Amino acid sequence: MNALTKQVLVLMAAIVLLSPFAAAAQQPSASTIEQPAMRRTIGIVTSARRGSIVVRTDDGQFLVFVVDRDTQRAKPIQTGERVSVVTTPNDTGTPLTALAVDVLPGGQAPAAATDAAAIPPEIRRLEAQIERQVRRYRVGAFGGVALDPELISVGAHATFGPIFNRNVVFRPNLELGFGEVTTLVALHLDVLYNFPGATRQTRWAPYVGAGPNFSFSHRGFESEEDGNRFDFGDFDADSGFDFIAGARNPNGVFIELKATASGVANVRLLAGFNF
Repeated sequence: MNALTKQVLVLMAAIVLLSPFAAAAQQPSASTIEQPAMRRTIGIVTSARRGSIVVRTDDGQFLVFVVDRDTQRAKPIQTGERVSVVTTPNDTGTPLTALAVDVLPGGQAPAAATDAAAIPPEIRRLEAQIERQVRRYRVGAFGGVALDPELISVGAHATFGPIFNRNVVFRPNLELGFGEVTTLVALHLDVLYNFPGATRQTRWAPYVGAGPNFSFSHRGFESEEDGNRFDFGDFDADSGFDFIAGARNPNGVFIELKATASGVANVRLLAGFNF
């Protein structure tokens, strides 16, 4: 290897090593600083509610961040504080979940900068949706149809969570089914995993789940022969296991398909509302 080749290799190595520093030096300053593995947003907290905060950035934008039990913070976040919010990059158009919130020095911001009346109505609606979704206890109702046998299905559920993970909830529900032949009472112990966020286009977020079910059914037959009516009835106790796929809207509406590995009704198509 001659001297010229060595000089070229040394020059190329220097360019590779120094290029990240040169690129960083050319980055303009802004309220939001993006990095490959995280995003840091700096601004004033204009609203702090259960499950979320609204941050007004230095360029006047209002951003909503989900704050849950996994968010790292030294103390409860107060309105008027200047903070740095760390999140992961997200292009779904939904609120980002704060990984960490750090209060920056400087004390409380002027009242004009934290005027809650300046928060746009759509940001307020998003706050209310997040607050409803992060409640540890919620109730809902549903209705639909069941196949094999054919039933009209109605019921109610309670949702507890999150449990174990911010996206996992426990949803026990009671179902009543009415058909031409069969009457059904069933208890479902569902565990759901909510995928984080809906798409910008549809505003629906998918979820999946599974869990055991326990049902009591009554099958009745009536026939008339020679002027005499004969009644035949039987009560059955069954158990099975549910597999669930559905989608939820931030306003509380959901639709789902529930398939049962064994039990009375094998397939259910349901729609409902989470209060």
